[in-house]
Amino acid sequence: MTAHIDAVRERWPDAQGFYAERDHRTRLEVAQLDSYVQRPVEIRICPSAATDATAQRIMIMAANLTARWARGVRVEVPEVPLNDALRSHGDVLLAARIAREMTSADPFGNFEVQERLVPDPAALRLTIGPTQDWPSPTSDEDYRVDATGWTALGSRGNRNASYARRPATVAAASLAAAIGVADLFKRAVGHSSSEWLGDLAWCTWHQAFRRVDDDECASHEARDRLDLGNVLLAGVGAVGSAVAYILAMMPIAGCMTILDRDHVETSNLNRSPLFMAIDAALGRSKVDVVRAFLERTGVTVDGLHGHWRDHEDALSTRSLDVWVSLTNEDGAWAGLPFLLPPIVLHGTTTSGWGASCGRHIPRLEDCTACRMPRPVAEFRGPCAEGDIAPVAQTTPVRAALPFLSAAAAALVVAELSKLGLPEAAHLPNSVHADFRFGLPAVMSLSLGPTASCKGCGMALLPAWEDRGGRGRYHSLSRSGGLLSA
Repeated sequence: MTAHIDAVRERWPDAQGFYAERDHRTRLEVAQLDSYVQRPVEIRICPSAATDATAQRIMIMAANLTARWARGVRVEVPEVPLNDALRSHGDVLLAARIAREMTSADPFGNFEVQERLVPDPAALRLTIGPTQDWPSPTSDEDYRVDATGWTALGSRGNRNASYARRPATVAAASLAAAIGVADLFKRAVGHSSSEWLGDLAWCTWHQAFRRVDDDECASHEARDRLDLGNVLLAGVGAVGSAVAYILAMMPIAGCMTILDRDHVETSNLNRSPLFMAIDAALGRSKVDVVRAFLERTGVTVDGLHGHWRDHEDALSTRSLDVWVSLTNEDGAWAGLPFLLPPIVLHGTTTSGWGASCGRHIPRLEDCTACRMPRPVAEFRGPCAEGDIAPVAQTTPVRAALPFLSAAAAALVVAELSKLGLPEAAHLPNSVHADFRFGLPAVMSLSLGPTASCKGCGMALLPAWEDRGGRGRYHSLSRSGGLLSA
């Protein structure tokens, strides 16, 4: 640890140099960052839920993501043991993991993790846990998040909705954390209260807003462990590294092949919950960092360095169950179907405040070529960035939005968790949400194959059976799609 501290200090002798690099993309557009990065933030966990795995997952993710942009964060958490599923990196106490991740992400931040905080009236506050067990907040502006089953929950102020609380999926917990941090961020940058996050229950099973007591949502139990099978994770930037981070918050098994061409840069630290300052200080490759992170969970990991184009032909011959495709260099998404892949999952952030996720089951659903038919252009624009200026302000102000990549990753993990369940093929396969105006709705669609699309037609070739059709989920492609052979 001392060697890490020395390497970080050698790389950035002072905070000014660190923030100049980390927030470089933001500073290109924002002359004064102090207006929001210096806003004091407090994050609290409901004492009755402090030992609960769901609340701990939300708390860890929320503190981590907040430390990526806010420079003064105080966390109130009892001195409780860390849930066993969250100990893969050696931490024993919940407070210890939170403190380690925040300071490792930003070694110059003013962070406190205490059992009891004296509330700061000027602080933006996020509370975590069951609303019915929480004492009255100190401000009607406080936002609360929780998760139950497949559903991420958010509520404002003194509104205490009662609900049956069940173990939540890691995807729902992570999405709840991203929603809570999004609200903190929106308040910090001065958005109107009408644009803050409201009361919501986002069911990641149906990918829609539902009642928290919806019997159909509640009937689907959260899986307490996940066998990944043999998965390709192509691209471990903001979204891909967040996928790895979320998966590691539960017991997982299987094999994962990870591919990326880049090394960790300082600007990556305000987008990803996994990359730390030491990774940027030493210029570590993203593949090596993510591989080491996942191997601590017991998963078998194969790392590939380089461009997608360097490896696509070889990867197309491997017996893989799922491709999680998060790289679109040279318009790669338009070419994926022609490599005869198995099921493809993708996630992305938009050039605004959007996060989206897609699933592509050959023969049953559309392909990436017909959904994103832009072979020579990057899809959707800069990753995890958006205009943060209030509506009344005419000058665009762009900044890194770390909660967006976490939200997109949570959606990908939700879809990955559903595979292997018999209902998976009958659920929406295209999900979009926009946080800019308070997340008014989630748009989810079920998109079938396009009859005129050559990419969709590739799945009908006999060669597909020998490649993508060998995966553990091949039966989903024989469940009645429009192009079924």
